[in-house]
Amino acid sequence: MSSTALERLAVALAAAVLLCSCSGMPRREPLYVQLGGEAGITNVISRMLDRVAADPRTARSFKGVRLSYLKKSVSAYICKIADGPCVYEGETMVNAHADLDNTGSEFDVLVQTLREELDAAGVGNAAKNELLRRLAPSRRDIVRGTE
Repeated sequence: MSSTALERLAVALAAAVLLCSCSGMPRREPLYVQLGGEAGITNVISRMLDRVAADPRTARSFKGVRLSYLKKSVSAYICKIADGPCVYEGETMVNAHADLDNTGSEFDVLVQTLREELDAAGVGNAAKNELLRRLAPSRRDIVRGTE
């Protein structure tokens, strides 16, 4: 076999190996899809907000708040940061929480409740952790009060 034929054979084999290995790789769905899309996000956020609004550890922050509006706003925010098609038109996290004096403990209760609702919805650990990673920077914008 000539060296040119061997080179062509080597290139063809390398290409075949690459094609076979690529087709077997699982594709990761976008976070938005992993969270159940708009319906999944809306359900998780609705249940989470119902729980934290009734929880004595966090209820003070929800007094006088229209939960129906808040559910829509928070759902749109989560959808947006999960790379979904939603448009968030609400306030910045700083402005939305400016007068609430939320404490670190209150924030932690909300995060734990969100985790529990994501688990209840069957959201996988990788998606749950990615969402929480994306939300983590908002802690500094939300927590203003002292324990």
